[in-house]
Amino acid sequence: MDHGRRVGGYFSVEAALVLPVVLGVYLFLITMLFVQYDRCLLEQDMASMLIKASNHSGTPRQQLTYLQELTAAWDREQYLWLELQSPHFTVQGGQICLETAGEFVMPGYGGLSDVAGLHRLELSFRLNVLDRPALVRLLYGNRAEEKDDFQKDNREGS
Repeated sequence: MDHGRRVGGYFSVEAALVLPVVLGVYLFLITMLFVQYDRCLLEQDMASMLIKASNHSGTPRQQLTYLQELTAAWDREQYLWLELQSPHFTVQGGQICLETAGEFVMPGYGGLSDVAGLHRLELSFRLNVLDRPALVRLLYGNRAEEKDDFQKDNREGS
């Protein structure tokens, strides 16, 4: 005879109800982490493109051409979950604008979630490009004027 410990039938029922919910939560969290990873990666890629374009000396048309070259060399294979669309660039005066989007499918997990289906992630960046000499004058202009005033006062006092 088997005198071992017996497990009641309620344990099987609870495991059958709880285990799918726990696994569903884990899968949902993993999916959200993939989407978050791709969003962060996309933001960094777009910011990098904008900074490179703003450092490019040339006309707005040359900056736009340079951005298109950067887009052509952009590695889209590194994204895990997003299906990316090509970014849209505009250069207007001293401002570079970049807009891009990506789509991802959220699994339904057997009807447990009402967020299932196609979702869209959109990013938009605007970067003001300053003329470097103007930026130096803006940042150090007051100090340079103070230094000139100090030197004038020293000459007058001598």
